[in-house]
Amino acid sequence: MRIVVTGMGIVSPIGASVGQFWNAAINGNNGVDRIQCFYASNNRSRIAGEIKDFDPKSFLSNKQIEQTDRFSQLAIHAANQAIADAGGLECYEPRRLAVSLGSGMGGFATFESSADRKFRNRSIPPFTVPRTMANSAAAWIATLHGLKGANLTCSTACSSGGNAIGMGLDLLRADRADAVITGGAEACVLPLTIAGFEALYALSTGFNDDPQHASRPFAKGRDGFVMGEGAGILVLEKEDMARQRGATIYARLAGYGCACDATHIVAPDIDGQVAAMEAAIQDAGITPDMVDYINAHATSTPLGDVVETNAIKQLFGNHAKEIIISATKSMIGHTIGASAAIGSIAAIMSLQTGIIHPTINLDEADLECDLNYAPNTALTKSMNTVLCNAFGFGGNNVSLVFSTPII
Repeated sequence: MRIVVTGMGIVSPIGASVGQFWNAAINGNNGVDRIQCFYASNNRSRIAGEIKDFDPKSFLSNKQIEQTDRFSQLAIHAANQAIADAGGLECYEPRRLAVSLGSGMGGFATFESSADRKFRNRSIPPFTVPRTMANSAAAWIATLHGLKGANLTCSTACSSGGNAIGMGLDLLRADRADAVITGGAEACVLPLTIAGFEALYALSTGFNDDPQHASRPFAKGRDGFVMGEGAGILVLEKEDMARQRGATIYARLAGYGCACDATHIVAPDIDGQVAAMEAAIQDAGITPDMVDYINAHATSTPLGDVVETNAIKQLFGNHAKEIIISATKSMIGHTIGASAAIGSIAAIMSLQTGIIHPTINLDEADLECDLNYAPNTALTKSMNTVLCNAFGFGGNNVSLVFSTPII
C-alpha cells in the first residue's frame, strides 16, 4: 500500500505558509534574531528563531485563544493550511480521519506563566491544565475539523514530529484510517526553557551580538543550537483514494525508521542514528545508493553534527560523497518537536522543485564535517528519493524517506 502526501502547512520564523517558507529557504533567509518575546538580557543565550507578526485572531475566536497555548495555535494554523491545501477531507468518514502530532514540550508557555503566577500567590487561568497538555494541539485540530478517528500525540523530544509522521504512516498501512493529519509543533522561546537548555550547555552563547551567524551547522566554531519555534503539518492518504478524489500528490512517504540509542539521555550515539536511517531505507524497499538528498538533523552543536556526519558516512559508504545534505536549522534554529515536520516539508519541496536549500553560515566547515552540505547557496539536482533525520534526547532517532510519486 502506497501512502502519499496531499497537503502541507507551515508556520516558521522565515514564513507562515509553504510558499513563503520555501522561497525564503532557497534564498538563505535567516530567521534568527535577538529574543523579543521576553526580557532576555540576563540570559547567557539571548537569541532565537521567533515567529514574528503571528496573530491567532485571524483564525481563532477570543474564547479559543484564551483556551489554547501558543504551540497549539501554531499547530492549528499549519493544520488549517494543510487541510485546505489537500482540498478538504469531507469525502472521508469522520471516524476514518486521524490526527498524529508530535511535541517535545507541549504547552510550556502556559506552564511557565501559570507557575510564575502561583509562586507569586496569584490566581492561575482556569484552562491551565488543558492548555499545558501535550495532546491539546492534536485535540484542537480534531475538534475544529471534526476529525473523529484516532487522535495521537508523540513526545520523544526533538524526534517527536518524525515519530508522529511515522505513526501516521503506520495507521494508514494498518487500515486504521483513510487520511491522517500529522506533523509537529513547538513554542519553546521561553525564560525557563531557555535557562534549562543553558544549564545543559546546549545553546549557542557566543553570538548574542551577531545572531544571524549563531546557527551554523557543520561549521567551524559552532557553539550550540539556537532555540526556534514553529509547526509543520502534512496530510497523508492512501494513494489510490487520493487519486480517486483528484488530490494533488506531492510525494510518497515511502519509509519510516526509529531506533533508541539506549546509551545516554542527551549525548548522541552513532549506532542509533545508523540504525534509524537503515530501518527507514529498508522500510522503503530501496538501497542506500538511491538516496539523493538528506535533510539533516544538524542542530549546530559541536558533537551532534560530527556524529551525524559519521553516521551518514558509515551507512552510505562511498555514496555519502554523492549525497547533498542541508540543514534547515541554520535558518530557523531548532524547533524541537516540530523540526522533523518542517524538515520533511523542506525535503518534499526539494523533490517538487529540484532545488536544495542551502546550509547558511557555512563559510568554513569543521574538519570532521567533510560532506557536501550545500554551503550558503541553493543547489539544483534531479531527485527521486530524499531522507529526513530527527534525533532527540533520550536517544530517540527517526528517519523518514520520501520519494517522487509514481505517475
